Amino acid sequence: MPERIDVAIVGAGPFGLSTGAFLRGVHARVFGPVLETWSEVMPPEMILRSSWEDATIASPGEVGSTDRWIEATGEEKPARVSLQTFLRYGEWFREQLVREHDPSRVELVARENGGYRVGTSSGDEVRARHVVVAVGTLPFAYAPAPFAHAVDGDRVRFAFQRGAAGVGAQPGERIVIVGAGQSALESAASAARAGAAVEIVVRSHVHWFADREPERERGPLGRMLYDLAYPVVGFGPPPLNRIVLAPDLFASLPLRLRNALNGRLLRAGGAPWLRDEVESLVAITEGRVVVSLERTGDELRLGLDDGSVREADRVLLATGFRFDVARLDFFAPELRGRIRIRHGWPVIDRNLRSVTEPGISFAGYPAEGTFGPATRFVRGTRLAGPRIAAALGLAPALS
Repeated sequence: MPERIDVAIVGAGPFGLSTGAFLRGVHARVFGPVLETWSEVMPPEMILRSSWEDATIASPGEVGSTDRWIEATGEEKPARVSLQTFLRYGEWFREQLVREHDPSRVELVARENGGYRVGTSSGDEVRARHVVVAVGTLPFAYAPAPFAHAVDGDRVRFAFQRGAAGVGAQPGERIVIVGAGQSALESAASAARAGAAVEIVVRSHVHWFADREPERERGPLGRMLYDLAYPVVGFGPPPLNRIVLAPDLFASLPLRLRNALNGRLLRAGGAPWLRDEVESLVAITEGRVVVSLERTGDELRLGLDDGSVREADRVLLATGFRFDVARLDFFAPELRGRIRIRHGWPVIDRNLRSVTEPGISFAGYPAEGTFGPATRFVRGTRLAGPRIAAALGLAPALS
């Protein structure tokens, strides 16, 4: 007889861990490897743009904050949060605040007798009353035409995939990178250092962020002005970025305006320290779109919208993310068809439940269309955990 639990949380990233910490009044279990995206995909030497405070995974009473971790472990507070620091912190958070964790991946969620049958990669099954989807952004990596069915993990890859460029690049190798966000620009610089011939193709222009990193030394007045202009790191420009602090206000705006704000607040661009290296080592083609892709032997031929052709050994895509319920391949088809989608996003209520399938909640990136870009980043755990707890009657519900 399969075990019965109250809540199955699919994904053990910051949103899954935080939700597990808040659901202490019910039998909840978090599934999946801890911080898998962070440990398996992101470069080991990466420095997070988040401030120390915004790297905190939300928990009841902030007992799992980064400051509490420092107090408990005796580690030194870093000037900038490295990936390795965050991984150690995340493991400590899991040990201290997540009562039940199964590292197996969820491979099936299907409706059954008013609840859900949840099957895992270990072959085990449980029955859950409620399922929280907290899978992060990577399942929703977007490949535009003509790459939609061409990503093979080898010659056509996403730029965020470890080994996509950099140490994997060979001297003289021809690499075309489509897109111009931070991952594209970092990949371009890394591959060029390795001796590859690199070209960036972007439909608009390469945008370079101003040097406004939070750890930069400032005097008292400069610090006060910086904090007023940039209350959260990674979003801009001021004063639009203040709406990130008000997710319910964001949710009250018309959908078209919400989508426009998301695009502006999350504008693709690169850190200023990359600029000189990229501009000196990498060819940049702006205002152009790839409209065709042909494979001829070991060569890729890319046709651009101006009629020109690029020949490459490898293509890296840095073209952002788009929610697509079909990417949740662990959902049984019948369940997938019950999730209402509007303008590309799942339709959810104030407590993050699907309006057409209230037993399913979406934490993190899928909530961005409703509550804004903070839900894509660790800061958004402050919204998700308490709201999902409210949906289960563990906190005051929101109307």
